[in-house]
Amino acid sequence: MTLRHTRIATGALFLFFLALLTGCQSTPQKIPGASSQMQYLYGIPQWEAEGKIAITVGDERESASFRWSQQRDNYVIHLFGPFGQGGTWLRRTSRGVTLENAKTGIRRAHSAEELMQEVIGWQVPVSNLQFWLRGLPALKPTPSQITRDDTGHLTSLQQQGWQVAYTDYQHFNGWWLPTRVTAQRGDLKIRVVIKQWLLPTAAGRAL
Repeated sequence: MTLRHTRIATGALFLFFLALLTGCQSTPQKIPGASSQMQYLYGIPQWEAEGKIAITVGDERESASFRWSQQRDNYVIHLFGPFGQGGTWLRRTSRGVTLENAKTGIRRAHSAEELMQEVIGWQVPVSNLQFWLRGLPALKPTPSQITRDDTGHLTSLQQQGWQVAYTDYQHFNGWWLPTRVTAQRGDLKIRVVIKQWLLPTAAGRAL
C-alpha cells in the first residue's frame, strides 16, 4: 500500500468513528414517515457497540475491530488489529477530542472535525454518519432519496452525495437495529458490521 493510500484509509477509519459520535445530543425531531423507534433513537443519550469495519479506497482495503462506549457527548473508542494493531483510542471529553496510539502518540483537537482535518487534510459530512449507523437519516440536509421497508426501517438513502445501504437488522434488547451498513461516495466505501448493540431496554415503548 502506498503512503497516500495508507493515509486515506487511516483517515477514513478515524472519520467513521468520529462521525458516529459527533453531535449525539441532537434534539429529537418528528421526521415524516419515521417509526416511533426511529423517533426515540434520534435522542437516545447512551449506547455501546462492538463490531468490525472495512475501508476500501480504490483497490486498497483495510479492516479493524472496534469497541465503543458512549455517555451523552463523551465517548471512548478502541480500535484494534489487524489494522488497529495493538490499539488506537479515540476519546471525547468536555476538553475536546484526542486520538492516541503507539505510533502517533496523542493528537488533540477541540472538535472531531478539527482532528479529522489534521489527520487526513480534508473534510466530509461527519455529522451525518452518526445518524446513518443507527438507521436514521441525518436531520439536514434533506435526503435526496430514501426508502424504507414495511416496518419503517431504512433500506437505503442518498444524502450529501453519499449512498447508504442497509442489508441487515437484528433484535437487541427490544430494538431492531442495523448490523450491516455500507456508505459510499466516489471510490471511498465504508462497510461496518455491528455484532453487538447495548442500549436501554425498549420494554414499555410502542415500536
